[in-house]
This record gives sequence, C-alpha cells and structure tokens, in this order.
Amino acid sequence: MPVITIDGPPINDLETKRFLVRSLTRAAAHAFAIPEEKIIVLLHESRPDRVAVAGTLISDKKEKRSKLEGEISCV
Repeated sequence: MPVITIDGPPINDLETKRFLVRSLTRAAAHAFAIPEEKIIVLLHESRPDRVAVAGTLISDKKEKRSKLEGEISCV
C-alpha cells in the first residue's frame, strides 16, 4: 500500500486540498497499476512559525521581507 507524504505550508482552501489529494492518488494508482483505494495520502501542514531554514524561522524571514518592502516603497 503506497503512502504519499507531503510536508509543506498549510493549504487553506479545502477545494485546493481535495484537488491535490485526488491528483496524487490518481497518479500513484496509475504509476503502480493498483486501485486508488490502495493509495494513502498524508498532508503534514506546518505553519511558518514551526519551520526554520538555516536557523531562522520562516515567519521571521517573511516579517523581515515585509519590513524591507515597506522601506523600499517609502523611498
């Protein structure tokens, strides 16, 4: 039974999430030549304040970028 795990930011729109899992399920069923009922999809959604890159939270990077963009537009 194949398991597909997606780690990423939250998907707020339920229809988008449904489209994603349907698409992944269909593609895996086709690739493995097995029924869709055998495919498991797990979505691990992590908020930006729970993920870090190079020792910096993604939420901190977004805040810094927003501040810089605000400074540039004031110039």
